[in-house]
Amino acid sequence: MRQAIEFLSREGQVEWSTEKPAPGVEPGPRELFLTVGARGEAMPAHPRMLSWKLPQWARRAARSSTSVVLMARAELDAFALELKRQETEGVTGPLVLRIHEATLDGIVAALLAMYRLFHAQFPEGAEALSEYVDAWEQGQTELAGEYERALGPVFYGALRLWPSRKGRPAREVLELLAAVLEAVRSPSELTRLPDALIPSPVSRRLKADALLYRAELSRAQRVQLDIPLAEAKDAPVRRVDALFLSSFQDVSVLKLLARSDTEHTHYGQGFDFMAIHAPQLETAYYRHTFTLAPERAGTLVGLAQQLDTLEGDRLPDGSPRARGTRRFEHQPNDYSDPWYTDGYTSAGGRATLVAPPYAGTRLTRRELWEALWSRFNVGRNVPVLRAHTVYARPFLWKGEQPERELLSRGFRRRNLSDQAGTFHPAVIQSFLGDSQEADVAHHELSAEGQTVHVSVYPNRLVVVWIERPRTEEISLYALAQEQAALAEGRTLLELAPMKELSPWLEPLGSERWLVYGAYRISRSRSSMLDDSRAMQGLFHALASGTVPTLERLPSEAASESRRVLRDAAGETEHWLTPTGGARLELLLDAEEGAPLRCDQDFLLFLLATGQRYSAFEISRRMAEVEQRYRTSRWQSLRPARSVRSDVMMFTNSLWHSRVGEDPDLNARYLAWHSIHGLQETVAAMKDQASELDQYKRDQFDRMVGLLVFVFLPVSLACGFFSGAQFQELSPSVGIPGATTGWFVFLGYTAAFTVLVFGTVAAARLLSWRRR
Repeated sequence: MRQAIEFLSREGQVEWSTEKPAPGVEPGPRELFLTVGARGEAMPAHPRMLSWKLPQWARRAARSSTSVVLMARAELDAFALELKRQETEGVTGPLVLRIHEATLDGIVAALLAMYRLFHAQFPEGAEALSEYVDAWEQGQTELAGEYERALGPVFYGALRLWPSRKGRPAREVLELLAAVLEAVRSPSELTRLPDALIPSPVSRRLKADALLYRAELSRAQRVQLDIPLAEAKDAPVRRVDALFLSSFQDVSVLKLLARSDTEHTHYGQGFDFMAIHAPQLETAYYRHTFTLAPERAGTLVGLAQQLDTLEGDRLPDGSPRARGTRRFEHQPNDYSDPWYTDGYTSAGGRATLVAPPYAGTRLTRRELWEALWSRFNVGRNVPVLRAHTVYARPFLWKGEQPERELLSRGFRRRNLSDQAGTFHPAVIQSFLGDSQEADVAHHELSAEGQTVHVSVYPNRLVVVWIERPRTEEISLYALAQEQAALAEGRTLLELAPMKELSPWLEPLGSERWLVYGAYRISRSRSSMLDDSRAMQGLFHALASGTVPTLERLPSEAASESRRVLRDAAGETEHWLTPTGGARLELLLDAEEGAPLRCDQDFLLFLLATGQRYSAFEISRRMAEVEQRYRTSRWQSLRPARSVRSDVMMFTNSLWHSRVGEDPDLNARYLAWHSIHGLQETVAAMKDQASELDQYKRDQFDRMVGLLVFVFLPVSLACGFFSGAQFQELSPSVGIPGATTGWFVFLGYTAAFTVLVFGTVAAARLLSWRRR
């Protein structure tokens, strides 16, 4: 073994190369291909191409290049004789070993091949080492053993401490493998190496890697994916925990840590899918790895092809991307493939691994994650049988008398009291348009297969809402995409009634449509409806009207604190968000049931939406009134007529406490209030009104003081001089009415009293009535 290590470490005797050979290229006279090379199935086997992905070895069920070396006893012995013959003939030169990169499989295969060339046999522990490397190369990291003691992580820890140069492994790495071969005789011993075999720097490195992995979990994407079990379109799926992690750590190390991490996974089986981003290498560009353990049923057919398509026509360095001979026999495209899948290597089409790209990728990790999430989204296998969605948006009416304008445009008055159910009569009369004197008037107009509703609130606030029923079956993921496109696009604004009303509508607050929908889901036909973060993210997207992407998935904290109400039977869930909500009816059988329509839940949504924006508008107008009072002294004598009706409407008939006798209905109504912060808004409005009233009283008192200060001295002076002037005259002389000067003084005083205090009393009375 020492002889093999010395030979592999000398630059003049062995040349290591990581240059990827082109498809169809064969090894030279003194060259071995290990873990690299491509060869068609119809071509004869080449004795010096020792890669388990080649057809000649795949037919013999090889699982790693190390096992290929053990199978190639005759080929290696013949190569040793050929090297000796060349030496006798005077042909000299280094032996060339071409590998993809320094991996456990590649270095062990090179070490065993060199041992065989020298001694015409393999060391005693070769079979056990090959079995361990087979499991490692196939992604069966459950068999790798403990992270800090197993051969796989110990090897890669040593490789990080003593990196290879141009493919040549460091002597310390080769000596580590040699010590393992001399001491270990069974695969189980490789899963827990003796402490004496693990260098202390490597042990410290592995402990640091484990701590770093735990820290990186906080910024990783952890979701679920549905992996198909067959290639058929309607094939069943298996849901796995997926970890999208961007890290500078070694790919294989992260695989082992993620697969053994059951604490942070939803199903307690470790993370099956991973994406690793390692851009610190000079030629890495953006290297990623997608893996799915092949010992678990599943197929990723077409994923590598999809990633190749996303690459476009340019390489990472900007040069044109070449097309040519396929690298693998079953490769579906003719790109100079950056992406590799083991489905390319065999006719069986087993596609359970998408490995790092050969030459790097120009795609960012976010683009790749989103492509993977959309392709294997859990919502694609959840059918929605029926859906009924309302899109609502608040506006300010810019004209006068919106009812008259709406009626002239063909809208008709609508009474919603027939859908009131268990609402209080006061709410029915005030909000549902039960009478002509209702606080809120509802109008509707049907056009282009859609019904546009306009709810007119006091003080120029209108809420436009559009119903969109769906009776055809659609997947949950596709429905969320469709709904988000309507909520954030301009399709609804392009309807004919909306175009006609656009000159009078000024957007208020939200620049998107708010949504509320009732959805009937077949639970029996769904792959799974659990409380995983991926499924919660879909329900959240459905309730909020946002696109279901990884970027918009709610955080784990937001998922835990989400507002979800469930009925007593647990068959209906109500998801409520600040931008909308959803009523999910989970059915065991795909039964027809009652038709979905605009009912009490929709009316609660419209009621809470109107209250929310009414509160915003009232607060804004009260702030304008207060600003006028603070800038104009005489405004304190005028009541705020423009906000009186708003305040009366908003605080009318217990709207801010309960709306009916049904406890479930009141619970959902209070949930809307909690989400929109309406209780705090009411308290803030009361404080604002109290502050404004106190300010008006202070201003009024100052005005009374000014009147007293101005008129009282004038009255006293006039009375005094009048009394002094007419003191000696007869009461019937000089002044009509037979009065004296003192009567004049008393008259001035009485007039002053009536003027000042009468004004105070009248203003107080009027102001109280207005409030």
